[in-house]
Amino acid sequence: MGLIKSKNFKSALKTADQWFSRYIRLRDADCTGEAQCVTCNTRKHFKEMDAGHFISRRYMSTRFDEKNVHAQCQKCNKYNSGEQFLYSKEVDMLYGKGTKDQLYKKSQEIKKYTKNDLMEIARMYKTNYTAMLKSKNIDLDA
Repeated sequence: MGLIKSKNFKSALKTADQWFSRYIRLRDADCTGEAQCVTCNTRKHFKEMDAGHFISRRYMSTRFDEKNVHAQCQKCNKYNSGEQFLYSKEVDMLYGKGTKDQLYKKSQEIKKYTKNDLMEIARMYKTNYTAMLKSKNIDLDA
């Protein structure tokens, strides 16, 4: 998936979401490509995981906040509504007590992205994703 100039806001948002998701899932993976679900500890290859948001993606101010998003199995993310209670405990454990409250407060702020902002986010996360693949020495063709 390249970074062809998006025709509209919706396609730019989709591209930014895709690269951000790939980056987050890879960030949470070890050097074998395995990631652990933030809420149930299930381990799977990062490509089989979701990028689960603690605060819903509909809140643009926290949509691309790396503390708000972690590798999460599809069972927890899709079928168990993100396991919000367990997720909130994990966020505070990872980043310090009160982080979940800070994220909630941030989610209430108004954030408006332009199409160009979103394409810049996509470029940044594509670059970070590619660099992290190399640093973790993960070969996706193997």
